[in-house]
Amino acid sequence: MKKIIIIAAGTVVLLGAAIGGTVAYFTLGQHKETAAHPAPPPPKPIYFAALNDLVVSVPADSNDPTSAYIQITLQFSTFDQNAVTTFTNLQPIIKAQIINLLMAQTAKSLTDPSTHDALSKHCLDIANQVLNTSANYTPPNPFTAAYITNLVEQN
Repeated sequence: MKKIIIIAAGTVVLLGAAIGGTVAYFTLGQHKETAAHPAPPPPKPIYFAALNDLVVSVPADSNDPTSAYIQITLQFSTFDQNAVTTFTNLQPIIKAQIINLLMAQTAKSLTDPSTHDALSKHCLDIANQVLNTSANYTPPNPFTAAYITNLVEQN
């Protein structure tokens, strides 16, 4: 009987040590891992500059006379709030260059969803180029993306 009590006590001690070791490993292991990898910084706020409701007249297709109207609204995103102010001040130049870009297109190409990525990229390039050259903006290219938020064709 004494033997069984000694074996049972030994088993309880070994089990307690195993559980305690496991708890200590996870508790201390998590603490060291957290200290080695600090929390990421909070995300930067995103600011938007808009060109609202630009209307241009374009041909419906390549050999057609100018007979369609395109209304487009663009949004430009940046992490730099000052870029929005500079954009607003230079908006007539940006607007004129984007209107020239749009007038060189057709209604068919502008309303084709497969061309929207390239059109957004061209508009983004125009906005950044105007800020870089007209305002000597630093750091250059403050806008990271352009979005077409409205596109309407009228015949």
